[in-house]
Amino acid sequence: MVEGNGVDEPLLIRGNSRAPARTVPRRFLEAIAGDDPLACSSETSGRRELAEQVASAANPLTARVFVNRVWHHLFGRGIVASVDNFGVLGERPSHPELLDFLADRFVREGWSTKRLVRMIVLSSTYRMSSRADALSDEKGPDNVLLHRARVRRLQGEALRDAMLLVSGRLDRTQFGPSVPVHLTPFMQGRGKPDKSGPLDGAGRRSLYLEVRRNFLSPFLLAFDTPIPFNTMGRRNVSNVPAQALILLNDPFVTDEAKRWARHTLEGPERTVQARVNAMYRAAFGREATPEEVAALGDFVQGRDDPDVWSAVAHVLFNSKEFLYIP
Repeated sequence: MVEGNGVDEPLLIRGNSRAPARTVPRRFLEAIAGDDPLACSSETSGRRELAEQVASAANPLTARVFVNRVWHHLFGRGIVASVDNFGVLGERPSHPELLDFLADRFVREGWSTKRLVRMIVLSSTYRMSSRADALSDEKGPDNVLLHRARVRRLQGEALRDAMLLVSGRLDRTQFGPSVPVHLTPFMQGRGKPDKSGPLDGAGRRSLYLEVRRNFLSPFLLAFDTPIPFNTMGRRNVSNVPAQALILLNDPFVTDEAKRWARHTLEGPERTVQARVNAMYRAAFGREATPEEVAALGDFVQGRDDPDVWSAVAHVLFNSKEFLYIP
């Protein structure tokens, strides 16, 4: 970033560059800060002064938008559901006093995201169970007032990372260059890269996958990863047949299931029950129930066949408990 000189632009009548009117001094949005110009030198761009007004303690709008975004990512729905629109065409806040309280505290604590997240996740609201009584669900079926936790599906990136983690393939290395996108036979078109990246992205987290606008990962697209043409504060969350089909047939999913099976067979567990419990702990964070152990035991029949255990891993990948945060 290089500081430049300040330039005040003329007002163009009806947007016509051939009809300039009076010169408009650089300033913040008039609807928020009035018509006072920025208090900056004519020799500087005024970007710093503009940023100071945007993130000023006297401007509550920025903090309200920010804490609402954090709430949205933690709860799956913002206090203002239309996270990109706080105007008259947006949705009204479900808890306006709470939004103001969070924004005020956020500013007073030095705009610290960590403190904000810590306060929210330690609250009783965040720690509620997703199970609710029939009366509460009858009175508030959309759960806007948060009488229970909201069941949420994992985003595509988190789902992919979870598969890499349980299979033992995840590379936890931080930073470094992005991994080239894996090209399927159906990914054709102008600007196609010369080389395809590895199917599993070299085990790197989805954060490090290369993004090419015309060659996006089919797996991530099926799970509503945004197309990188526009900004998007709230992702779509769909439930479509393509998701089930890609979990059944995608080569990445089947390869990670095979890797997970080998990882399980090479582990210290030697009995079917111990192996099933190890897989359930890795995938769901809990022990398998006696019924689940019995069902998978009947399927495995004591065999150490990697193909059999790969089928078990594939079934767990396709379970709702793996896809959703309960």
